[in-house]
Amino acid sequence: MTPVARRTDPATSHEAAWSLRDLNELQGRVLALLNRLRDATDEGLVDAYEADYGPVSPSTVRTRRRELQDIGAIVVVGRSHTRGGRPCQVFRAAPSTTSQA
Repeated sequence: MTPVARRTDPATSHEAAWSLRDLNELQGRVLALLNRLRDATDEGLVDAYEADYGPVSPSTVRTRRRELQDIGAIVVVGRSHTRGGRPCQVFRAAPSTTSQA
């Protein structure tokens, strides 16, 4: 995955794209899924990951999501509930990490 920014984007967008160049494959997959889904819980990310790539440990997806959150590539945009009824967070890719056309 190669993050991009348009020539007309502000310097901060270019800096964010450059900072994401070292994402590992699993992080790249999770970020791409979140870009496609727009908003998702960890459960939603795991479901999407398994639909696209096959079985995965939920903790693997959660860990990659947390790593992306720690570097600012993913932000919390709300709250929801798990299938079991427990409160959880809803995530979205940060604006500077979404695919640029």
